[in-house]
Amino acid sequence: MDKKKQLIFNLNNFLLSTSHTLDFIESQYNNTKENHSKRIAFLSLKIAQKLNLNPKEMFDLCAYSLSHDIALNETKNKDEEYAKLSEMKIKEYPFLSTYKDILKYQNENIDGSGIFGLKDEEIPLLSKILRFSHILDEKFDLSKKDIQNRKDIINFVKKNNNTLFDKSISDIFIEISSNIEFWLDIQNENDILQFIFNNLHDFTTALDFEEVLNITKTFLNILEQDSVLISNCEKMCEFYEFEHKDKYTFLIAASMSKIGKFLIPLNILDKKDALSENEYEEIKSYPHYNKKILSNIMGFNDIALWSSKIQELLNESGYPYNLSAKDMSLKDRLLATVNIYTSLTQKKSFRNAYSKSEALDILRDMVKKKKIDASIVNDIKTVLVK
Repeated sequence: MDKKKQLIFNLNNFLLSTSHTLDFIESQYNNTKENHSKRIAFLSLKIAQKLNLNPKEMFDLCAYSLSHDIALNETKNKDEEYAKLSEMKIKEYPFLSTYKDILKYQNENIDGSGIFGLKDEEIPLLSKILRFSHILDEKFDLSKKDIQNRKDIINFVKKNNNTLFDKSISDIFIEISSNIEFWLDIQNENDILQFIFNNLHDFTTALDFEEVLNITKTFLNILEQDSVLISNCEKMCEFYEFEHKDKYTFLIAASMSKIGKFLIPLNILDKKDALSENEYEEIKSYPHYNKKILSNIMGFNDIALWSSKIQELLNESGYPYNLSAKDMSLKDRLLATVNIYTSLTQKKSFRNAYSKSEALDILRDMVKKKKIDASIVNDIKTVLVK
């Protein structure tokens, strides 16, 4: 491994740490419950064990389970566009085995009544497993501590055997669900995580920083499809002549700097009117969520710190930590300032975009109030305002 060009990376560590962000989005569209993706992964892996999938297939099935709704925030509905976009996005992820169209066909039914009309053996096995696990947790919530709910689930599976579901998968579920331990484990996040960690081989690998960035920028694109934050940051990194590692870890931090917004309700994020005091307070929490989420990813310690300071200002008027100038490194200041400039020059739900010169004037006013670094603003003028 070349530490100047690569980062030790484990895809499922990354996805387990970020899964509840996508879960929160799905909960707002489909009323699913907390830890939805983890339950899908747990059930899918239980089925995969009985089917004797090999360690690589198990690892990748877990990753597909945790990222199954990667396109939902953009399409809003689970239609053909959603299926195709999911497959396109997942291609940026470094799966250890070569699969085709797993997420594209995750909503196909055995009887051909799905989006693309595929039947039985035309559907990839991993897609069949995902379909089974997802529909059960979406329709019934597998975390419910309710005996009648369990009975309803089992009856539903039996009723839809060979229509929605593959018979072999249904039979395996009937077998494993007869054990009380299954229900107790799937209701507890810690038990789910313990099962996953105990049953997945460690396929940690050294990835080039560019490959990691391709993965992480997916999350920024989900929230802000037309964002130029990463490209603006890259231009500034090149201006400052950052070394390769410093440049790419900084860009990864920029790409993950909005991930905490996934935990903010969409009706607040997309609100066109002025935010209430309570709503604004909720928005201000997102950098703290950045830190909580990213701190659980191996090798992301610096990335977590930079991302958590994206809304801090030099005069202690930023949020959520009210930091002062002495607490802000060059990279902290740079990311925060480039973020302000980028945000000003992009259209929002509540206002039109400012021109580059108007945005620069706002930055200069913030310098006068000792909120941001004057030298960085001058450099932004040189590099970004042309």
